[in-house]
Amino acid sequence: MTALEAIEKIRVMLGLESEETKEVKNQTETTEVVEAEKVELASATLVDGTIVKTEGDFEVGKQLLVETAEGDIQAPEGRHETTDGLLISVDAEGIITSIDAVEETEQKEELSEDFVSQIVKGLEPHFNKIAELENKINSLNSEFSEFRDEPGSPKIYNNLNDLNRKSESIMESRMAKLVELRRNKSNNK
Repeated sequence: MTALEAIEKIRVMLGLESEETKEVKNQTETTEVVEAEKVELASATLVDGTIVKTEGDFEVGKQLLVETAEGDIQAPEGRHETTDGLLISVDAEGIITSIDAVEETEQKEELSEDFVSQIVKGLEPHFNKIAELENKINSLNSEFSEFRDEPGSPKIYNNLNDLNRKSESIMESRMAKLVELRRNKSNNK
């Protein structure tokens, strides 16, 4: 699409000219074919991926065009940075007003002590909360250890001999109490 076709398309899109008047205009014009000169376009890719073009080289005073699916359109006003490190300024008419190289300066920001102290003050309540939770966890662990070490039920005997010995000792203690009660009773008479 040539620049004239693009301008006509823009006029139709803006409503300044309709498709019908464009067709009538084309029919009434003489059909004289002029061989157009091929103009080389310089193109560049902006940092956002947009492709821009201009006739010849990128120079101040030339029209900057943006490549779109519908064709080339005038670049919007503003500063446009290319991936090649150029900063192109464009006016409202899409004309390049200045071309500058992007300065790649490494800015090392040193954190001031005041800034660091503000961050620490902001985090201090969270550190306190973490310390409280650690204390709580430690106390729960110690309580659990005490609970775990306490016997929960009578000892379970693994063999019959232990059980018999225990039963015999219980029986002997009962018999001893009965004998003692009888002695007490007979002494009191």
